[in-house]
Amino acid sequence: MAKRERLTTAKKTASREDKLRRLGNNYREYTGAEVSVQHAYLKFKISQEERGNSPQTLAFYDRFYKKFVSFINESFNDTPENCPIDIMTQDGFQLFFMKSLGDVSQQTVNSYLRGYRAFGNFCEEIGLLDGFKCPIKEVEPPMKPVYTDKELKKLLIKPDIRDFTDFRDFTIINLLLSTGARSNTLLNIRLKDVDLENGYIIFNTTKAHKVVSVGLEKKCKDTLTEYISYWRSGGDIEPEDFLFCNIYGEQLTRGGLSTTIAHYNRHRGVEKTSLHLFRHTFAKNWITSGGDIISLSKVMTHSDLDMVKRYSNLYGGDIKAEIEEHSTLSKLRTSSGQTIATKKNNP
Repeated sequence: MAKRERLTTAKKTASREDKLRRLGNNYREYTGAEVSVQHAYLKFKISQEERGNSPQTLAFYDRFYKKFVSFINESFNDTPENCPIDIMTQDGFQLFFMKSLGDVSQQTVNSYLRGYRAFGNFCEEIGLLDGFKCPIKEVEPPMKPVYTDKELKKLLIKPDIRDFTDFRDFTIINLLLSTGARSNTLLNIRLKDVDLENGYIIFNTTKAHKVVSVGLEKKCKDTLTEYISYWRSGGDIEPEDFLFCNIYGEQLTRGGLSTTIAHYNRHRGVEKTSLHLFRHTFAKNWITSGGDIISLSKVMTHSDLDMVKRYSNLYGGDIKAEIEEHSTLSKLRTSSGQTIATKKNNP
């Protein structure tokens, strides 16, 4: 096993070296003294891979690049291997790119612009561009239709523990509602990451590339204890094995997870099937119950407060009644300015 790991590492190293060699001064995609769009993007992709970005993030950049290349082809009748990268600093270029996206929402435009900005900023950092700017007009996302209490009660009816798939999915939903974990984080939890004795679970795979230890709420801890003791202990099961597996003991795939949760939800009369909606539900309930956003950002493994501030803006209206009931101002009896003026005139 150790030998195989060494060979795999050597293969990865050789692959990186080969890519970097191909991007040398004699690489065919240089156009004279200028660097082409395609050449710059290959450099960008290598950099992103070196940073350890997730496959989902890399796929997002590829979607942006595909749209970017289509724009260059249609608007300039050029190809990415011939078009110089400094075209990105020409006046009006970003505006034309935005218009090429067609009749889409501002959020969709912003999504592509984030890829555009990351690519352009990288090119400036390594000296391929000078004076690159990409302002983005941020907009509030629409409020997500989170799972209602009525729907959650249906989903949290405890199934027969002898039914592996149902009890596994029940446990997954408990964990999602207890921690707000992303699906990729959940899929990569191993048995060794669960500390039932102290009531913690470790997230080793997060979008922010941080290892996070999250406390387990009692109901979730009890459910995990039952699931692990009945289905994920004894026999040939090792601490390195994944917490949530398929019927063959293999790691669940993202598609497999989405499919099984969708089936679980519909079987219980809940039409909503989104995995990510559990995360929004967790965030909303945290905020509306009075939880602070700094702690929320840590639990949800956000690298900054921007996203949790957005959650706060989205769901802050739901705590209007609590503000009316509990705010300091609402409890104080105040006098109007007219009353004060009357008192001055009539001592």
